[in-house]
Amino acid sequence: MNAKYIFVAFLAVIAAGAAAQGTPEGDACRKAVAELAKGEIVKMKLKNKNGIDLYEIDVKSPDGVKWEFKCDKATAKILEKEQELPNANHPTFTALKKIDETQARQIALKAQPGTITKVEYEIEKDGTATYEFGIRTSDDQDMEVEVDAATGKIIKTEED
Repeated sequence: MNAKYIFVAFLAVIAAGAAAQGTPEGDACRKAVAELAKGEIVKMKLKNKNGIDLYEIDVKSPDGVKWEFKCDKATAKILEKEQELPNANHPTFTALKKIDETQARQIALKAQPGTITKVEYEIEKDGTATYEFGIRTSDDQDMEVEVDAATGKIIKTEED
């Protein structure tokens, strides 16, 4: 009988410890993203950019639209929100772009020499259409270069 009480007490201690640990990692960011986009989280990755731990979260909505979010791990604040389009001929992208993909590629490669490994067509949080290029440098570094599809200006260059 004593063994039974000891076992129950042991389980109570374990349960209390688990409750004290709080919610699973990333739940606050999952909740913040769910308020902005309905759909399935298809990818969630923890990264450190400029000393800030953030989650990159990809969501696919029921209508097939893909969204990418960057969420501050500490505050659960959404730092970036982008809509990914399937190609540069998508009506939303076409309505906003002034330069074609060939011109954007040249601009990106001038800013960051290397080999283009991927291209994404995005609508940023502020409604700007951008070409986002993944570029592998000659020293095998993966970089990301965003080019404004209306002005041809570099929006950002960063390590991917």
